[in-house]
Order: sequence, then C-alpha cells, then structure tokens
Amino acid sequence: MNNEQVIRAWAKFHMQSGGLGRPETEEDYERILGLLVDLTENYDCYQEPYSSLFDLLTNYAHTWEHDNEPKLKQPTVSPREILSFLTEEREISQYQLAQDGVVNQGNLSNILAGRRGISKELAKKLAAYFDVSVELFI
Repeated sequence: MNNEQVIRAWAKFHMQSGGLGRPETEEDYERILGLLVDLTENYDCYQEPYSSLFDLLTNYAHTWEHDNEPKLKQPTVSPREILSFLTEEREISQYQLAQDGVVNQGNLSNILAGRRGISKELAKKLAAYFDVSVELFI
C-alpha cells in the first residue's frame, strides 16, 4: 500500500467512524473512553489491528486529560513524597544514599519525616542520582 492509499483509507475511516478524532469536548472524550472500554473488554488489544487502535485512542484520551484536567497537570505531591517513592520503588535505603555520598542519613531521615526541606543543592544531587528532573525535588 502506498502513501496515497493510506491517506485515502484514513479519510474514509474517519468518515465511517463518525469523525473519530482528537476530543474537543468532554462528550468527545467520554466517547473515546467508551470505545476504549468496549475495545479492551471484547478484543485482544495486544494484537493488530486492535493494538494500533488502542494506542491511538489512549493517546487521544491522554492528550485531552492533560489539556483539560488541572489536577493531572499540577499534582500535589511533595518533594519529600517523591523522594520516599523513589527510594521504595528502587529499593534504596537511607544508608545506601548516605554511603553513595548523596545525603547524610540523619538529614535524609528528617526530610522523609517532614521535619526538614530539600535544599536546591540536594535537589540537584538527588535528581542526578535517580536520573530524574530536578524540578521534582524543588
């Protein structure tokens, strides 16, 4: 199939699907979610052609959520909670962070207990250590 055939087939699909596309309203978004539910409950989303449709629909839903759900854009997770999550997820102890020269174990204990904040200097060290954005710790 050449490029022109793909483009024509996509335009035909778009018309036949009732204009399925990026959601512009909450109603469009709900329609996408309904399609996702039907698709996952009735079809194997790990196999083509359903997997590519699943990917497209989840991309549409995610983009709409990001653009329209303020709570998703600005999560209320503190730097201390992020540090706690990362240490647990990666099974890194306070002792290990201290041994690796990232932070004094006593200071780390106070940070995780909420008695002390994370300095900019420590935020940079933690970001480098965990290979994440420094903004997570500020």
